[in-house]
Formats: sequence, C-alpha cells, structure tokens
Amino acid sequence: LDGPFELDPSLRYSVDSTSLRMDESIFGISVGLFAYFGPYMVQISALFLGDEHAKYVSLIKPGVNFLTMESISMLPPQCDGVLLVAWGEPAYWENAKWKKVTWTELKETDYHGMKLVLDQYEELAE
Repeated sequence: LDGPFELDPSLRYSVDSTSLRMDESIFGISVGLFAYFGPYMVQISALFLGDEHAKYVSLIKPGVNFLTMESISMLPPQCDGVLLVAWGEPAYWENAKWKKVTWTELKETDYHGMKLVLDQYEELAE
C-alpha cells in the first residue's frame, strides 16, 4: 500500500507512531506495518478495517502497539526498511449493496497516505 521506506541497517529503530488516512467507506481489509531485514519480513503491527472505521487510523501510538499491546515497537536488528501492507477484499456500500474495489482503485482514490515516526537508539553494551 505504501513504501518501501529504506532505513540504515547499521542503526537501531523503534516505532513511535504510525497512522494512515483511508476513506471511511472502505471496509474488509487489514493494514499492517512490516519491517524487512535481508530476505526476511516481520509484522510489527496491524489492524482490521471493518464497517465505520475512523478516517484516521492508528496502528501504533506513543506508548501502545494496538496489535501486541506492548509499549515499545522495536524494529529488528539490521532492518533495511519498512512498508505498509494491505490485504483482504476491499469493498464499500453503495446504493444498498456491496461494491468490490480493486487494489489500484483503493490506492488511487481511497488511500490518502500514512504518517510514520521512528526513534533511533543505541543499544547499551554489557
């Protein structure tokens, strides 16, 4: 859905917050923040957008990851980047019936961007 956003793999990052703006009429999809490092990818956070979701949707706010309920959302060591992924069957309600939407239509007309705030930190040596 958005990205990838390249990161310096020699540095360590945590996610302070991530949110996106999606038209309220779209439903039936999940949206998640994923981090990749080398050939691997891990899910950092995700939410299901059901009926009547807010226009601004937060996956992570300062102090809480809504998927894991953890207070810190660290990216894996040697993280090369992050991206916003969406999956499911996007649709909306129109004229008393469900209308499916293609991913291209969703991205061009219903998705209005994301905000991602990362914190950089150093690990303490033992």
